[in-house]
Formats: sequence, C-alpha cells, structure tokens
Amino acid sequence: MELKNIQTQLAEHIANHNKSWGHLLAHLECGNEASSYWDVSLNPTTISVNSSDKTFSFKNADFRFDVNSGVSYGEEHSLYSKQVSGRGTFQFLNTKIIQLKH
Repeated sequence: MELKNIQTQLAEHIANHNKSWGHLLAHLECGNEASSYWDVSLNPTTISVNSSDKTFSFKNADFRFDVNSGVSYGEEHSLYSKQVSGRGTFQFLNTKIIQLKH
C-alpha cells in the first residue's frame, strides 16, 4: 500500500477515535464543566509511518472542544483548541484497508 494512502487512512481513523478523544477530555482540567462538542483536524502529512513494524506517530493534531460552564445549557459556552501529538500501531486488514490497533 502506498504511504500517502496509509497516512490518509490513519488521519481519518485518528480523528474519529472517540475513545481516545473522550479519554483526553476526561483528563483535561475543566472542573465541573462539561463538553458537548469536540472535533479533530489532522493533516495526513504530519503522520510518520513505519510500515515494517506497523507503527505511526503524529504531531499537531488540532483538538477543538467546547466547555459549558453555566447553570443552564448554553448559558456560558466557550470554545478551546489544543495541539496534540501521539503514536500508535495499526494493522492491514487487506491490501487497501488499515485499522488502528488497540
């Protein structure tokens, strides 16, 4: 599989990996405030891939989320952004599709 294709698929999988982003939100120090929205943007070219051992690392993913701190929903609503880096492993499901490993 071509490197560009691997990077593109990894960017999509990473950006949509709810468990990881939910874990990060839970460990941000937002106090009693709650988040109802998050989104991740990751440029595929920022992902380094080692195809032989099926590992990757990425940098500068833009993690955007909101914090609702008012008594009523929407009363005090703030948007935040955090630059995130990480690494992981993946596997080839077939010659055209990859999957993150957990």
